Parts: sequence; structure tokens; C-alpha cells
Amino acid sequence: MPVFALSNRGLLLKQPLPSSSRDRVDQFVEAVKDTVLANERWVPPPGKGSLYIRPLLMGSGSVLSLAPAPEFTFLIYVSPAGNYFKDGLSPIDLMVETETHRATPGGTGCVKTIGNYTAVLKAQSSAKAKGYSDVLYLDHSCAVFYLFHGAAGFKNHLD
Repeated sequence: MPVFALSNRGLLLKQPLPSSSRDRVDQFVEAVKDTVLANERWVPPPGKGSLYIRPLLMGSGSVLSLAPAPEFTFLIYVSPAGNYFKDGLSPIDLMVETETHRATPGGTGCVKTIGNYTAVLKAQSSAKAKGYSDVLYLDHSCAVFYLFHGAAGFKNHLD
């Protein structure tokens, strides 16, 4: 989840909301805002990257077994990051992937997990070898809608 510096010296937070209840959403957004403001000096100048935000919720209770954790620790860490693509926010060429799917029903696409990205590394390597910037992944059920490319999630109809 990146924060970008704006030319008017403001900050733009991308995708701040988790799927949760309204009170928890408000608490989450406040925690992200507080963290960003405390680390504002690390936000790269406009066009030079973003401050990448990684919220983390982990089980931290005294149980070490296959069971829900009795306690959780919530933290947010941030780091300056360069532009995802070498040309910054310029248009990019995407390879349409028809065999590998980035998200499927019942998958872990709604949360960040250790294995989230491993399934797409082969397609990304293939795209880069063919001169593309990244991969556009189609909806698994009909291959008509596009859902994701490596740097962001979108949902739209391919015309």
C-alpha cells in the first residue's frame, strides 16, 4: 500500500481500506495516517517513488499449534520505495496471461500471505523476457475480465 507525494506537498494514500467492520476500518485508517505522518520525511518527491506501507496482523498468543491465536499484534511498518516500473508512471506494455490466474474463488487473494505471489513468477519472467513491463491476469472463470497486473488490482471489461 503506497503513499505518494503530490506536487502541492500533499500526500496520496492508495488502497487504505481492509475488508472489516466500520469501527475497525476507522481504527485501521487512523493508524495508517498516524504512521505516515510520523514518517512523512521518508516519502520520496513526486515522480520518484512512494512510501510503501505494510500493515501486519499476526497471532502472538502463547499457543503454538494449529488453532486460532488467542491474541494478536498489529503493527505498521513503512519504507521508501522507488518507482515500480523503470519509466515511473508512464504507460506500460502488459502481456495478457491466459493460463496462469492471479486470483481464484477460495484463494488467498484477499489477504497478503507468504505464497501470494509465487504462482505468478513464471508468467512475469516470461513477460519480461518478451519485452513486456508486466502481466495482465484475466478472470479465471471466463477470461474476459481482467483482474490484476503485478503492481495493482483492477476490475474492468476488456473491450
